[in-house]
Amino acid sequence: MAPSARLRGNFDSRKNKANTTRNKENYLKRIVSVAPWFAEKPVSQITKVDYKKLIDEIEEDGTKVQEKAFLRPEAKAFKRKSFNKLTVDCDVTAYTMAEAFRGKNVTRHSAEEISKALGVGVDQAFRFESTETALAGKTLREYALFARQVLQFASDHYGTVQPAFALPEKRSRPRFVDCLHEDEVKTLLNYLPNCNMTEQAIVLALLNTGMRRGELAGLTWEDLDFKQCTVHVYKSLLVFDTYGYQLTTTKESNDRYIDVAPEFMEAMKKYYDFWKCQRKLMGASWQTSIEKKRCKYPDSLRALAGNNFVISDDHGWPLSPDSYASIVKRIGDKAGIRHLHPHMFRHTFVSILMSNPDIGVATVAAEAGHAQPSTTLMIYTQQYKKRQESIRNQLSRELYGT
Repeated sequence: MAPSARLRGNFDSRKNKANTTRNKENYLKRIVSVAPWFAEKPVSQITKVDYKKLIDEIEEDGTKVQEKAFLRPEAKAFKRKSFNKLTVDCDVTAYTMAEAFRGKNVTRHSAEEISKALGVGVDQAFRFESTETALAGKTLREYALFARQVLQFASDHYGTVQPAFALPEKRSRPRFVDCLHEDEVKTLLNYLPNCNMTEQAIVLALLNTGMRRGELAGLTWEDLDFKQCTVHVYKSLLVFDTYGYQLTTTKESNDRYIDVAPEFMEAMKKYYDFWKCQRKLMGASWQTSIEKKRCKYPDSLRALAGNNFVISDDHGWPLSPDSYASIVKRIGDKAGIRHLHPHMFRHTFVSILMSNPDIGVATVAAEAGHAQPSTTLMIYTQQYKKRQESIRNQLSRELYGT
Protein backbone atom coordinates (compact mmCIF):
# COMPACT_ATOMS: atom_id res chain seq x y z
CA MET A 1 0.00 0.00 0.00
CA ALA A 2 1.00 3.61 -0.33
CA PRO A 3 2.83 5.03 2.71
CA SER A 4 -0.12 7.39 3.30
CA ALA A 5 -2.12 4.33 4.38
CA ARG A 6 -0.18 4.40 7.65
CA LEU A 7 -2.20 7.43 8.77
CA ARG A 8 -5.46 5.63 8.03
CA GLY A 9 -4.69 2.33 9.76
CA ASN A 10 -3.56 1.24 13.20
CA PHE A 11 0.11 0.55 12.58
CA ASP A 12 1.44 1.96 15.84
CA SER A 13 1.42 -1.41 17.60
CA ARG A 14 4.20 -2.75 15.39
CA LYS A 15 6.42 0.35 15.30
CA ASN A 16 7.91 -0.78 12.00
CA LYS A 17 9.91 2.25 10.87
CA ALA A 18 10.98 0.47 7.70
CA ASN A 19 7.67 1.36 6.04
CA THR A 20 8.38 5.08 6.27
CA THR A 21 11.97 5.12 5.06
CA ARG A 22 12.71 5.07 1.34
CA ASN A 23 16.11 3.41 1.64
CA LYS A 24 14.93 0.23 3.39
CA GLU A 25 13.91 -1.51 0.19
CA ASN A 26 17.35 -0.84 -1.29
CA TYR A 27 18.97 -2.19 1.89
CA LEU A 28 16.97 -5.39 1.54
CA LYS A 29 17.93 -5.80 -2.13
CA ARG A 30 21.61 -5.42 -1.33
CA ILE A 31 21.43 -7.93 1.52
CA VAL A 32 19.81 -10.45 -0.85
CA SER A 33 22.42 -9.88 -3.57
CA VAL A 34 25.50 -9.72 -1.32
CA ALA A 35 24.58 -12.52 1.08
CA PRO A 36 21.98 -14.86 -0.46
CA TRP A 37 22.85 -17.47 2.16
CA PHE A 38 21.56 -15.06 4.82
CA ALA A 39 18.35 -14.21 2.96
CA GLU A 40 17.49 -17.89 2.35
CA LYS A 41 18.24 -19.07 5.89
CA PRO A 42 15.22 -19.60 8.19
CA VAL A 43 15.01 -16.76 10.69
CA SER A 44 14.84 -19.17 13.59
CA GLN A 45 18.30 -20.51 12.67
CA ILE A 46 20.08 -17.16 12.31
CA THR A 47 22.56 -16.49 15.10
CA LYS A 48 24.64 -13.53 16.19
CA VAL A 49 27.58 -15.03 14.30
CA ASP A 50 25.52 -14.95 11.07
CA TYR A 51 24.54 -11.38 11.76
CA LYS A 52 28.14 -10.26 12.22
CA LYS A 53 29.22 -12.16 9.10
CA LEU A 54 26.50 -10.39 7.09
CA ILE A 55 27.72 -6.94 8.12
CA ASP A 56 31.32 -7.89 7.32
CA GLU A 57 30.32 -9.03 3.82
CA ILE A 58 28.34 -5.84 3.19
CA GLU A 59 31.38 -3.81 4.24
CA GLU A 60 33.67 -5.80 1.94
CA ASP A 61 31.27 -5.47 -0.98
CA GLY A 62 30.35 -1.94 -0.04
CA THR A 63 31.09 0.01 -3.18
CA LYS A 64 28.60 2.44 -4.67
CA VAL A 65 28.76 3.08 -8.42
CA GLN A 66 27.71 6.56 -9.48
CA GLU A 67 27.17 7.28 -13.17
CA LYS A 68 27.52 10.83 -14.48
CA ALA A 69 26.58 12.06 -17.95
CA PHE A 70 28.33 14.99 -19.66
CA LEU A 71 27.03 16.69 -22.80
CA ARG A 72 29.40 16.36 -25.75
CA PRO A 73 30.49 19.76 -27.19
CA GLU A 74 29.35 18.79 -30.69
CA ALA A 75 25.84 18.02 -29.37
CA LYS A 76 25.17 21.72 -28.81
CA ALA A 77 24.64 22.05 -32.56
CA PHE A 78 21.42 20.02 -32.26
CA LYS A 79 19.76 22.71 -30.09
CA ARG A 80 17.41 24.66 -32.37
CA LYS A 81 14.80 25.76 -29.82
CA SER A 82 14.79 27.38 -26.41
CA PHE A 83 15.15 25.21 -23.34
CA ASN A 84 11.55 25.85 -22.34
CA LYS A 85 10.24 24.63 -25.70
CA LEU A 86 12.55 21.62 -25.76
CA THR A 87 11.33 20.39 -22.38
CA VAL A 88 7.59 20.59 -23.12
CA ASP A 89 7.20 16.83 -23.58
CA CYS A 90 10.18 15.70 -21.49
CA ASP A 91 10.57 14.54 -17.92
CA VAL A 92 13.31 17.10 -17.28
CA THR A 93 13.21 20.80 -16.40
CA ALA A 94 14.59 23.62 -18.52
CA TYR A 95 17.00 24.39 -15.69
CA THR A 96 18.47 20.85 -15.77
CA MET A 97 18.90 21.05 -19.53
CA ALA A 98 20.59 24.45 -19.25
CA GLU A 99 22.96 23.07 -16.60
CA ALA A 100 23.89 20.20 -18.92
CA PHE A 101 24.69 22.68 -21.71
CA ARG A 102 26.90 24.60 -19.27
CA GLY A 103 29.00 21.50 -18.72
CA LYS A 104 27.44 20.21 -15.50
CA ASN A 105 26.89 16.47 -15.09
CA VAL A 106 23.39 14.99 -15.06
CA THR A 107 21.92 11.55 -14.39
CA ARG A 108 21.42 8.94 -17.12
CA HIS A 109 17.66 9.49 -17.00
CA SER A 110 18.11 13.24 -17.57
CA ALA A 111 20.59 12.52 -20.38
CA GLU A 112 18.08 10.23 -22.09
CA GLU A 113 15.33 12.86 -21.83
CA ILE A 114 17.57 15.65 -23.13
CA SER A 115 18.74 13.47 -26.04
CA LYS A 116 15.13 12.70 -26.90
CA ALA A 117 14.33 16.42 -26.93
CA LEU A 118 17.30 17.08 -29.20
CA GLY A 119 16.29 14.24 -31.51
CA VAL A 120 19.53 12.25 -31.24
CA GLY A 121 20.73 9.09 -29.54
CA VAL A 122 21.93 9.34 -25.95
CA ASP A 123 25.41 8.04 -26.80
CA GLN A 124 25.66 10.60 -29.58
CA ALA A 125 24.85 13.49 -27.26
CA PHE A 126 26.48 12.39 -23.98
CA ARG A 127 29.55 10.67 -22.64
CA PHE A 128 29.30 8.72 -19.41
CA GLU A 129 31.68 8.38 -16.49
CA SER A 130 31.35 5.90 -13.62
CA THR A 131 32.97 6.30 -10.22
CA GLU A 132 33.07 3.86 -7.33
CA THR A 133 33.00 5.02 -3.71
CA ALA A 134 33.14 2.99 -0.53
CA LEU A 135 30.14 2.86 1.77
CA ALA A 136 30.21 5.62 4.35
CA GLY A 137 30.35 4.61 7.99
CA LYS A 138 26.90 6.06 8.57
CA THR A 139 25.45 4.01 5.70
CA LEU A 140 27.05 0.83 6.99
CA ARG A 141 25.56 1.53 10.39
CA GLU A 142 22.12 1.86 8.79
CA TYR A 143 22.53 -1.60 7.25
CA ALA A 144 23.42 -2.99 10.67
CA LEU A 145 20.41 -1.32 12.29
CA PHE A 146 18.07 -2.48 9.52
CA ALA A 147 19.18 -6.13 9.69
CA ARG A 148 18.92 -6.14 13.45
CA GLN A 149 15.51 -4.47 13.35
CA VAL A 150 14.10 -7.06 10.95
CA LEU A 151 15.43 -9.95 13.04
CA GLN A 152 14.19 -8.44 16.27
CA PHE A 153 10.76 -7.86 14.70
CA ALA A 154 10.63 -11.53 13.64
CA SER A 155 11.63 -12.61 17.13
CA ASP A 156 9.01 -10.43 18.82
CA HIS A 157 6.08 -11.23 16.54
CA TYR A 158 6.67 -14.73 15.24
CA GLY A 159 8.18 -16.49 18.23
CA THR A 160 11.57 -17.29 16.73
CA VAL A 161 14.11 -18.69 19.13
CA GLN A 162 17.37 -16.98 18.15
CA PRO A 163 19.13 -14.82 20.79
CA ALA A 164 18.23 -11.16 21.08
CA PHE A 165 20.10 -8.96 18.61
CA ALA A 166 21.11 -6.15 20.97
CA LEU A 167 24.52 -5.79 19.34
CA PRO A 168 26.82 -2.77 19.19
CA GLU A 169 26.67 -1.42 15.63
CA LYS A 170 29.76 -1.09 13.50
CA ARG A 171 30.88 2.46 12.84
CA SER A 172 28.80 3.86 15.69
CA ARG A 173 27.83 7.49 15.82
CA PRO A 174 30.51 10.06 16.53
CA ARG A 175 30.64 11.44 20.02
CA PHE A 176 29.92 15.02 18.99
CA VAL A 177 27.03 16.17 16.87
CA ASP A 178 27.13 19.19 14.60
CA CYS A 179 24.97 21.87 16.18
CA LEU A 180 24.87 25.64 16.02
CA HIS A 181 26.54 27.56 18.82
CA GLU A 182 25.38 30.76 20.45
CA ASP A 183 27.23 33.15 18.16
CA GLU A 184 26.04 31.26 15.06
CA VAL A 185 22.43 31.34 16.23
CA LYS A 186 22.64 35.11 16.76
CA THR A 187 24.27 35.59 13.36
CA LEU A 188 21.57 33.53 11.67
CA LEU A 189 18.69 35.30 13.43
CA ASN A 190 20.18 38.69 12.56
CA TYR A 191 20.35 37.73 8.89
CA LEU A 192 16.82 36.26 8.66
CA PRO A 193 15.06 39.61 7.96
CA ASN A 194 16.87 39.58 4.60
CA CYS A 195 15.04 36.38 3.60
CA ASN A 196 11.50 35.99 2.32
CA MET A 197 8.71 35.02 4.70
CA THR A 198 8.68 31.32 3.77
CA GLU A 199 12.43 30.99 4.26
CA GLN A 200 12.16 32.71 7.64
CA ALA A 201 9.38 30.32 8.67
CA ILE A 202 11.44 27.26 7.68
CA VAL A 203 14.51 28.33 9.66
CA LEU A 204 12.57 29.48 12.73
CA ALA A 205 10.40 26.35 12.80
CA LEU A 206 13.38 23.99 12.50
CA LEU A 207 15.31 25.87 15.18
CA ASN A 208 12.44 26.25 17.67
CA THR A 209 10.86 22.81 17.37
CA GLY A 210 13.64 20.39 16.38
CA MET A 211 11.29 18.79 13.88
CA ARG A 212 12.60 16.58 11.12
CA ARG A 213 12.23 18.16 7.70
CA GLY A 214 9.48 15.69 6.69
CA GLU A 215 7.54 16.58 9.83
CA LEU A 216 7.80 20.30 9.04
CA ALA A 217 6.77 19.69 5.43
CA GLY A 218 3.62 17.91 6.64
CA LEU A 219 2.76 20.51 9.30
CA THR A 220 -0.61 22.26 8.88
CA TRP A 221 -1.93 25.38 10.56
CA GLU A 222 -4.36 23.29 12.59
CA ASP A 223 -1.34 21.73 14.32
CA LEU A 224 -0.27 25.05 15.86
CA ASP A 225 -1.89 26.14 19.14
CA PHE A 226 -1.02 29.83 19.43
CA LYS A 227 -2.66 30.14 22.86
CA GLN A 228 -0.89 27.18 24.51
CA CYS A 229 2.37 27.69 22.54
CA THR A 230 2.48 24.07 21.38
CA VAL A 231 3.04 22.37 18.02
CA HIS A 232 1.30 19.04 17.41
CA VAL A 233 3.49 16.61 15.42
CA TYR A 234 2.01 13.30 14.32
CA LYS A 235 2.55 13.13 10.54
CA SER A 236 5.32 13.48 8.02
CA LEU A 237 5.37 14.40 4.33
CA LEU A 238 7.80 12.40 2.18
CA VAL A 239 8.35 12.10 -1.57
CA PHE A 240 8.62 8.54 -2.93
CA ASP A 241 9.69 7.56 -6.44
CA THR A 242 6.72 5.21 -6.76
CA TYR A 243 3.97 7.12 -4.96
CA GLY A 244 5.05 10.78 -5.14
CA TYR A 245 4.03 13.07 -2.24
CA GLN A 246 2.78 11.02 0.70
CA LEU A 247 1.50 12.03 4.12
CA THR A 248 2.53 9.28 6.50
CA THR A 249 3.38 8.83 10.17
CA THR A 250 6.51 10.18 11.81
CA LYS A 251 9.74 8.19 11.87
CA GLU A 252 8.93 6.63 15.24
CA SER A 253 5.17 6.50 14.54
CA ASN A 254 4.63 8.69 17.58
CA ASP A 255 2.28 11.54 18.41
CA ARG A 256 3.82 14.43 20.37
CA TYR A 257 3.30 18.04 21.38
CA ILE A 258 6.34 20.34 21.27
CA ASP A 259 6.46 23.29 23.66
CA VAL A 260 7.84 26.39 21.97
CA ALA A 261 8.83 29.93 22.91
CA PRO A 262 6.09 32.61 22.80
CA GLU A 263 8.39 34.72 20.61
CA PHE A 264 8.35 31.97 17.99
CA MET A 265 4.55 31.87 18.02
CA GLU A 266 4.44 35.65 17.53
CA ALA A 267 6.64 35.27 14.46
CA MET A 268 4.40 32.48 13.14
CA LYS A 269 1.32 34.68 13.61
CA LYS A 270 2.88 37.25 11.28
CA TYR A 271 3.70 34.51 8.80
CA TYR A 272 0.11 33.21 9.08
CA ASP A 273 -1.20 36.66 8.12
CA PHE A 274 1.14 36.62 5.11
CA TRP A 275 -0.05 33.09 4.21
CA LYS A 276 -3.72 34.13 4.32
CA CYS A 277 -3.02 37.15 2.12
CA GLN A 278 -1.27 34.91 -0.39
CA ARG A 279 -4.21 32.51 -0.42
CA LYS A 280 -6.65 35.35 -1.03
CA LEU A 281 -4.42 36.77 -3.76
CA MET A 282 -4.22 33.46 -5.67
CA GLY A 283 -8.00 32.99 -5.58
CA ALA A 284 -9.24 30.08 -7.71
CA SER A 285 -5.71 28.93 -8.55
CA TRP A 286 -5.04 28.05 -4.89
CA GLN A 287 -4.33 24.31 -4.75
CA THR A 288 -5.54 23.85 -8.32
CA SER A 289 -2.65 25.16 -10.42
CA ILE A 290 0.59 23.17 -10.33
CA GLU A 291 3.92 24.59 -11.50
CA LYS A 292 5.54 22.76 -14.40
CA LYS A 293 8.66 21.87 -12.42
CA ARG A 294 6.48 19.90 -9.98
CA CYS A 295 4.53 17.98 -12.64
CA LYS A 296 6.45 14.77 -11.93
CA TYR A 297 3.91 13.80 -9.24
CA PRO A 298 0.78 15.87 -10.03
CA ASP A 299 -1.74 13.25 -8.94
CA SER A 300 -0.17 12.81 -5.52
CA LEU A 301 -0.14 16.59 -5.05
CA ARG A 302 -3.82 16.92 -5.97
CA ALA A 303 -4.62 14.23 -3.40
CA LEU A 304 -3.26 16.59 -0.74
CA ALA A 305 -5.66 19.41 -1.65
CA GLY A 306 -7.57 20.73 1.34
CA ASN A 307 -4.62 20.57 3.73
CA ASN A 308 -3.47 23.97 4.97
CA PHE A 309 0.28 23.37 4.86
CA VAL A 310 2.35 25.84 6.84
CA ILE A 311 5.28 25.69 4.43
CA SER A 312 3.84 26.00 0.94
CA ASP A 313 4.49 27.54 -2.47
CA ASP A 314 2.54 30.37 -4.08
CA HIS A 315 -0.30 28.01 -5.00
CA GLY A 316 -0.68 26.39 -1.58
CA TRP A 317 1.09 23.12 -2.35
CA PRO A 318 3.61 21.82 0.19
CA LEU A 319 7.30 22.21 -0.57
CA SER A 320 9.18 18.97 -1.01
CA PRO A 321 11.21 18.22 2.14
CA ASP A 322 14.09 17.33 -0.19
CA SER A 323 14.32 21.02 -1.15
CA TYR A 324 14.90 22.16 2.44
CA ALA A 325 18.60 21.27 2.33
CA SER A 326 19.37 23.66 -0.53
CA ILE A 327 17.24 26.42 1.02
CA VAL A 328 18.94 26.16 4.40
CA LYS A 329 22.41 25.89 2.88
CA ARG A 330 21.85 28.99 0.75
CA ILE A 331 20.70 30.99 3.78
CA GLY A 332 23.65 29.73 5.82
CA ASP A 333 26.16 30.64 3.12
CA LYS A 334 24.80 34.18 2.89
CA ALA A 335 24.82 34.52 6.69
CA GLY A 336 28.41 33.27 6.85
CA ILE A 337 27.63 29.84 8.37
CA ARG A 338 29.14 27.04 6.31
CA HIS A 339 27.72 23.54 5.87
CA LEU A 340 24.34 24.40 7.40
CA HIS A 341 21.78 21.61 6.92
CA PRO A 342 18.22 21.02 8.23
CA HIS A 343 19.13 18.30 10.75
CA MET A 344 21.65 20.64 12.39
CA PHE A 345 18.71 22.60 13.80
CA ARG A 346 17.38 19.41 15.41
CA HIS A 347 20.78 18.80 17.01
CA THR A 348 20.76 22.38 18.27
CA PHE A 349 17.23 22.11 19.69
CA VAL A 350 17.99 18.95 21.65
CA SER A 351 21.38 20.23 22.81
CA ILE A 352 19.77 23.41 24.17
CA LEU A 353 17.29 21.37 26.20
CA MET A 354 20.00 18.96 27.36
CA SER A 355 22.10 21.86 28.64
CA ASN A 356 19.42 22.63 31.26
CA PRO A 357 19.80 20.25 34.25
CA ASP A 358 16.20 20.96 35.27
CA ILE A 359 14.88 19.32 32.11
CA GLY A 360 15.04 15.53 32.37
CA VAL A 361 16.24 13.29 29.57
CA ALA A 362 12.80 11.65 29.30
CA THR A 363 11.25 15.09 28.70
CA VAL A 364 13.83 15.93 26.05
CA ALA A 365 13.20 12.59 24.33
CA ALA A 366 9.45 13.26 24.32
CA GLU A 367 9.92 16.75 22.84
CA ALA A 368 12.28 15.44 20.14
CA GLY A 369 10.20 12.39 19.29
CA HIS A 370 12.82 9.78 20.16
CA ALA A 371 11.52 6.27 20.79
CA GLN A 372 13.61 5.87 23.95
CA PRO A 373 15.49 8.30 26.25
CA SER A 374 18.55 6.10 25.65
CA THR A 375 18.57 7.32 22.06
CA THR A 376 18.83 10.90 23.29
CA LEU A 377 21.70 10.03 25.62
CA MET A 378 23.52 8.07 22.93
CA ILE A 379 23.47 10.84 20.34
CA TYR A 380 23.57 14.13 22.19
CA THR A 381 26.57 13.85 24.48
CA GLN A 382 27.61 17.38 23.47
CA GLN A 383 25.94 20.30 25.23
CA TYR A 384 24.86 23.51 23.57
CA LYS A 385 27.27 25.61 25.63
CA LYS A 386 30.71 24.09 25.80
CA ARG A 387 31.64 23.69 29.44
CA GLN A 388 35.29 22.67 29.27
CA GLU A 389 36.42 25.98 30.77
CA SER A 390 33.84 25.74 33.55
CA ILE A 391 35.00 22.23 34.39
CA ARG A 392 38.63 23.32 34.57
CA ASN A 393 37.76 26.29 36.78
CA GLN A 394 35.65 24.12 39.09
CA LEU A 395 38.48 21.59 39.54
CA SER A 396 40.97 24.38 40.19
CA ARG A 397 38.74 25.89 42.88
CA GLU A 398 37.89 22.60 44.60
CA LEU A 399 41.25 20.87 44.42
CA TYR A 400 43.75 23.71 44.52
CA GLY A 401 41.83 26.67 45.92
CA THR A 402 42.68 28.87 42.94
